[in-house]
Amino acid sequence: MSIKLILFDLDDTLYPEMEFVLSGFKVISKAIEEEFHVSCDYVLNLLLEEFYNDRKLVFNRVMAKLDLYTEDRVQWLITLYRTHNPEIHLYQDAAEVLPILRSRFCLGMITDGYPLTQRLKVEALGIEKYFHRIVYTWEKGKDYSKPSPQPFVDVVSDLALTPKEAIYVGDNLEKDFKGPRAIGMKSVQILRDGIYKNAVAPKDSYYPDYQIMSLMNLISLVENLD
Repeated sequence: MSIKLILFDLDDTLYPEMEFVLSGFKVISKAIEEEFHVSCDYVLNLLLEEFYNDRKLVFNRVMAKLDLYTEDRVQWLITLYRTHNPEIHLYQDAAEVLPILRSRFCLGMITDGYPLTQRLKVEALGIEKYFHRIVYTWEKGKDYSKPSPQPFVDVVSDLALTPKEAIYVGDNLEKDFKGPRAIGMKSVQILRDGIYKNAVAPKDSYYPDYQIMSLMNLISLVENLD
């Protein structure tokens, strides 16, 4: 049975997520400078330092170190981060391969995260035109997000296809591949030097069927599955 649908993850699969993080941190640094007269460069360096130490509660720790912490101020920063218009760019292989794939296959995307944020990323990248379906999982609740198989079930059902006629491409061993594997869909890990490059699969069921170094390798892989 030939592959008719190729599904993609977004962050660190089609573009480097660290670009989004840096873009958001720059917006936040400028806002803190304007509001509290703290050097923008100092705040940016502090944000990056805390992010590399631990990605959780970065804004809480930074505002505490600046002696500016309140829950309202942290929420203000979270909102700025989530709703800013990001300066991000596709990976070169993604920019080259998406138009080729769009001419030959049905394409879809399944992405977790705050829906408005993910939509702003898609808009900034200018890629909505390539996809027949884009699923923002958090619009249906966090229980719907990866590694749940449900968004994969819904996409193939909506397109009147079977899981064996689709393949999923992601990067994160912690969550990307368990869902498609659970319904009999093949999956591919793109090996990126991204935020989740050191992620560990919790169980064997979280591993992909294939690994590739570049999305340009995806064409031959899919053709060999036909």
